[in-house]
Amino acid sequence: MLSDPFDIPDMDKAADRVRRAVDEEETIAIYGDYDVDGVTATALLTTFFRDLGVTVLPYIPSRHNEGYGLNNEAIKTLSERGVNLIITVDCGCTSLEEVEYAKSLGIEVVVTDHHTLRQVEGKAVLPMAVAVINPKRLTPESPLYELAGVAVAFYLARAICTLFPEKCPIGQEKWLLDLVALGTICDIVPLKGENRVLANYGLVVLSKSKRPGIVALAAISEFPLSAVDSYKVGFLLGPRLNAAGRIEHANASLELLTTDRVDRSQELAHELNELNLERQEITERITNEARAMVEAGDKTQKIFLLAKEDWPAGVVGIVASRLVEEYGRPMLVMEDQGSELRGSARSILGFNIIEALSGASEHLSHFGGHAFAAGYSLTKEKFVLLNDRLIEIAGKKIKETEYVPEIEIDLEISTANATESFLAELALMEPLGRDNRKPVFALKGVDVVDYRLVGNPAVHLKLSLKQEDTTLSGIGFGYGETTDIDENQKYDVAVSLEINEWNGHKKPEFRLLDIERAE
Repeated sequence: MLSDPFDIPDMDKAADRVRRAVDEEETIAIYGDYDVDGVTATALLTTFFRDLGVTVLPYIPSRHNEGYGLNNEAIKTLSERGVNLIITVDCGCTSLEEVEYAKSLGIEVVVTDHHTLRQVEGKAVLPMAVAVINPKRLTPESPLYELAGVAVAFYLARAICTLFPEKCPIGQEKWLLDLVALGTICDIVPLKGENRVLANYGLVVLSKSKRPGIVALAAISEFPLSAVDSYKVGFLLGPRLNAAGRIEHANASLELLTTDRVDRSQELAHELNELNLERQEITERITNEARAMVEAGDKTQKIFLLAKEDWPAGVVGIVASRLVEEYGRPMLVMEDQGSELRGSARSILGFNIIEALSGASEHLSHFGGHAFAAGYSLTKEKFVLLNDRLIEIAGKKIKETEYVPEIEIDLEISTANATESFLAELALMEPLGRDNRKPVFALKGVDVVDYRLVGNPAVHLKLSLKQEDTTLSGIGFGYGETTDIDENQKYDVAVSLEINEWNGHKKPEFRLLDIERAE
């Protein structure tokens, strides 16, 4: 059972404003974000309103030219196109000045968002919109508190359905859950409570999705849509949907999710796949360059700020995440755009990055996000001041033991245990994600056989693990450059398990998480 959408503050105000827009045949703009959460939320409300017979204009800003959130130029453009009402998704709660500008042009704004509210002297400050629908206005104990942006948009759709029962029959909104699952899983919100219900039933709808774009995207990702799970969403579909906004513009992903044309969806899926390959190459280069900067820096630092001219802002978040995994310390990676720096921050457990940025806000032009991930911009002249301030904050907040990377083992098994039936039991734990992570297994005293480097460049380690007469195959992403295998040595490894399904054949495989010589 899902919570009542009207439990979120201002939901009644938003629903009433939308009812007036529908009754008066106003033009509504859906203003989103360029990541998977924002794109799926934009697609969800766009298709929902079109089905209601509303004239709707979706708008996603350019990551490279406009940046995150509402901006005045876009608002002016929407005004010239006859928009009376802007509904934001996955953004807007910190856009105080922009909402005021929209009002000056005669446009009303309904904000739907899930990011941390802007704080002034310890108090939350909201934009003067018709409604600000953000579960962060609730207490952390609320089952709705950790909703993704797409889920907030879904709850708005549910609320509106209660006002138009003739146009939106009870239960009809469940067919939007495929988009909710995509955005919820890819935004890495905790997959427990309300989010777990949404992701679970969303995966069911996703596995049967009739959206041509989703079918085409699964096909080019080389898996049957009927076999979709949280891993395939997070690591196969999500990166391809994200690639457009990272490299060019997210409009291609939005069109993929909203088109009814099979031929066009196949073209777009191919385009996103090519963009994702380009994104992978760029990410690999930048990661290597950023890693070299860290290695050449002060190893005692508890936080690192890294910037370079040819690091596209669209991929620096991925690079920051990789560096956090490698070094166990918060990382801020940014593109040097000349007079301005724009980037992404990723953090570790126990260090709230949005609080840290708030503590250094006098050096920032804009910032927003969550405890573990944030986006920001600043003038180049403020870089040293920001760097010094964040090093000071991290020095006080982070203990030495907090940035030692650790892998928590759930169970020791043997290669013989990794059977198809065992993995079928593990599948009952789906959907897996943050706060409901994939189980990690230890295999001790194994022989490493049939190992080789794969990928372009060849930085991944393809290998098999052998115990007695049983062999289990798998891959270690990024382990090709750091692992020197000795055939005469036995190893202890940490792995996760998965089923590789291709052409009707199923085979248990592992994902290498760590490897060390057995004692």
